[in-house]
Amino acid sequence: MKNEKIGRATRGPDSSRRNFLRSSSLALGTAVAGSFSFASLARAAGSRASGRLGIALIGCGGRGNDVIAPCLKNHAAWNLDVVALCDVWTVNLEATAAKVQKATGRRPKTFRRHQDLLALPEVDAVIIATPDFSHSPILVDAARAGKHAYVEKPMATRVEDANAAVDAVTKHRIVCQVGTQFRSSGNFAAAAELVRSGALGQIIKVDTSYHRNVPSWIRDFSNVRREDVDWEQFRSGLPAAPFDPRQFRCWQLYKQYSVGLVGLLGVHVIDLGSWLAGDPLPAYAVGVGEHLVFKEREHTDAQECLFYFPKGFILQFSSRLANASPKSEISLYGTNGTMHCPFSPTDTFVAIGDGGGKDRLRAPVTATPVKISGHMENWLECIRANKVQTHADVHAGYAHSIASIIGAAACESGRRVRFDAKARRMIIG
Repeated sequence: MKNEKIGRATRGPDSSRRNFLRSSSLALGTAVAGSFSFASLARAAGSRASGRLGIALIGCGGRGNDVIAPCLKNHAAWNLDVVALCDVWTVNLEATAAKVQKATGRRPKTFRRHQDLLALPEVDAVIIATPDFSHSPILVDAARAGKHAYVEKPMATRVEDANAAVDAVTKHRIVCQVGTQFRSSGNFAAAAELVRSGALGQIIKVDTSYHRNVPSWIRDFSNVRREDVDWEQFRSGLPAAPFDPRQFRCWQLYKQYSVGLVGLLGVHVIDLGSWLAGDPLPAYAVGVGEHLVFKEREHTDAQECLFYFPKGFILQFSSRLANASPKSEISLYGTNGTMHCPFSPTDTFVAIGDGGGKDRLRAPVTATPVKISGHMENWLECIRANKVQTHADVHAGYAHSIASIIGAAACESGRRVRFDAKARRMIIG
């Protein structure tokens, strides 16, 4: 194969391997965008005569403020109103309300419970940036309320929640974007097309990693007062428990609120690796996790997971918190060649011919980045165009959630953990 550049390819049909992955872009991430008619065109374009979209934020912590920042910066150009906010902690709620007012000139309505926010008719779409365990339950509530949703990753931390979320989004036909934002990077879109072209041959192995050198997610909680927190709402869906300010601020350290490194960091690279390789759902996982340095965590600070995918390749995920070299990367190994992809939105990726296949690459092949809408813009564009196929739709969120859930279970149990895609259930052993 001569030295060439791979750009945007013709879009093909989506995979039908699993019945519940209807209209999915997961197999290659570029299937024809589905569309539908809302109950009224007014809802699709915006609930007001001006066509402005009413946006609300559920979860006003650091990540929520990061995600909504483009909406505040571009609210006039994008024809948006940030109409409401919700957070269980008054401190974050008031700070974000002041930020919205400064940016837009209007103070949003504020709520401690998302159910009250979802009842507002002026809310067309919500951004969900709450702790991981609550992502899917709130997404289900948003879908039932007819609100489009941008939900942070991982979409779910339990299989039953992932099932409920994909069912609700599909049934109520809302436009959903999941926060694996590197799917909206032009270099990874080009990399997916290069793999789909057959340049690498049969993919046999995908290596992924995401490392840090700090005790991530430890936060100061000295300013957390019981009277400022709706603790019962924070723990919604969990058994009653005494107020604990450390759990509230450092929830990522605890098993009841997250699935650990494979969910907090791994979903980014696992999502990209399985997307690039063209197979969304792993058949089974094995893994090991240990407390090596930061032993005050409930979750381990080092994890190694292996996933086998039905298409016929193994994906490895590696993560540690005591050494960040290299920070993160994805490598694809095929029978004809190899492509290394640093976890970056700007690098240009090059495939080289060190496979053993008969069509081994004879010269490097460049995956030339393509122009692609940003993650937030893509979601808003799809809402206005009545298209459910976002860059990271609910099926993409389902797949990365299942991978992280069975990977965490494998590390925890020390046993092989299978996923029955037809029955949509996890089987340990």
